[in-house]
Amino acid sequence: MKKKSYHYSNFSKDELNELLEKSKNGESQSFTSLSSIIREISFTYFESKYKLGKLNSTDDAEDLAQNIYITFSKQYQNIDKIEFWLRKVLFLTFVNFYKKNQKQNHFEFNEEFYEQKEESDFGENVDTQKIVEIINQLDEKKQTIIKLRFWGGLKFSEIAEKIEGNEPAVKKMFYRTIEELKKKL
Repeated sequence: MKKKSYHYSNFSKDELNELLEKSKNGESQSFTSLSSIIREISFTYFESKYKLGKLNSTDDAEDLAQNIYITFSKQYQNIDKIEFWLRKVLFLTFVNFYKKNQKQNHFEFNEEFYEQKEESDFGENVDTQKIVEIINQLDEKKQTIIKLRFWGGLKFSEIAEKIEGNEPAVKKMFYRTIEELKKKL
């Protein structure tokens, strides 16, 4: 039974492994050729993910392919079988990027709506001492968010970093706490 030969862009896995061995032995032309092929295979893989709607742009595909190339250039001396290494690295790179991107895709609150509402609801004669007393009765996390936002002048992203949370959750808690304070006043 004849073993099936896999081809990547006009190269068999045997040819890729041969280029890898020559690269490991210091042949710069082989390294250049193999690097180019790795980059092409990587871009083709990530471009297909873009076409499937898993990446936002071809720029993402380009960046990820560049990351594969950089990883290859750092690790090529330790690679035994280029096909297995490439499949593993392509898959893991994509999964990590996709997960990271999913966490960043979140609903944005319209801050202008809340800022306008605050201006119309709060009068000029609000008792600041009473507000401070109410804030001091809140749980520690809510207090921290309110104090960092108003007294620290921090952005929501900066607050999220300080309390080791995520920005959408910080915004949500902030605006809910504002509503809670309004009711108590």
